[in-house]
Amino acid sequence: MTYEDFAQEWDSRDMITCRTSGSTGAPKEILLPKQEMVNSALRTIDFFGLTGDSLLYSCIAPDFIGGKMMLVRQRAAGCRFLWETPSNRPLDGYSGEPISLLSVVPSQVIYILDNIKDMPVIDAMLVGGSSIPESLRHRIEKSGLNAYESYGMTETASHIALRRIKSEPEPFRTLGDITVTISDEALVIDIPGWQSVRTNDSARIVSPREFFIDGRLDNIMISGGRKINPERVEDILSRTITFPFIITSRPDEKWGERIIMIAEAEESERPFIENECRNMLENYMRPKEIIFTKHLPRTPNGKPVRNFKN
Repeated sequence: MTYEDFAQEWDSRDMITCRTSGSTGAPKEILLPKQEMVNSALRTIDFFGLTGDSLLYSCIAPDFIGGKMMLVRQRAAGCRFLWETPSNRPLDGYSGEPISLLSVVPSQVIYILDNIKDMPVIDAMLVGGSSIPESLRHRIEKSGLNAYESYGMTETASHIALRRIKSEPEPFRTLGDITVTISDEALVIDIPGWQSVRTNDSARIVSPREFFIDGRLDNIMISGGRKINPERVEDILSRTITFPFIITSRPDEKWGERIIMIAEAEESERPFIENECRNMLENYMRPKEIIFTKHLPRTPNGKPVRNFKN
């Protein structure tokens, strides 16, 4: 889908077809009320102080909700909007005016940081689509970029909370009058006037409007009788392991689930990885097996696929 295609759909329908990311199962299509997408856009517009003079710039496609919402925000704010074909060289060659709000995924941020001297003025950067490794958090904070991590999903018409990207993560803070609670260990999002959504995310509530995400409940692995959150293991190891990797598991007669690391790296990195696992992880959290690959399995919008089969 192109932005031109989505603009035609937006102008002709009251319900908008959106496709989920597929990070927790097969992607599916859902219908979102156009007005609720506008309400979501208005919350973001208010947070970033966007006006009719603002310039929005998207480096992601409108196939998924994050891309679609950039155009919705432009329509709601009455401002200007530019976009480019998604690539790992975002803003390459762009020499235009300052950008009020730039939308990117974590892999694109790396190129921006590597070429920061050639980048235009970016007032604010919205980073979504997948988790942000700790090493990248450090680089973003050191760069001085005004970058924000988003939390939300297709079913909530994009993000419902944001937080400034820092080395030591702060809690997400909800936008507008959205609040959160916990039910059976899962985060529940209440969007007044629309819906209450029970997520599959394990969370820690700081206040009705502030929370931390610990990982997906359906990703929890049980190995040797101990519960292990793969996202927590990834967060710890990403402090020193800078190449892409994921933690997953498969059935094992001895352990129940065998913890596995799949690393986008060469076999020569094995001693380094094993050393970092010994130094940084408790024994029960350490991968029992390391698999090297040229390309990690990912969903179409870049999220890691954890359902490992061998």
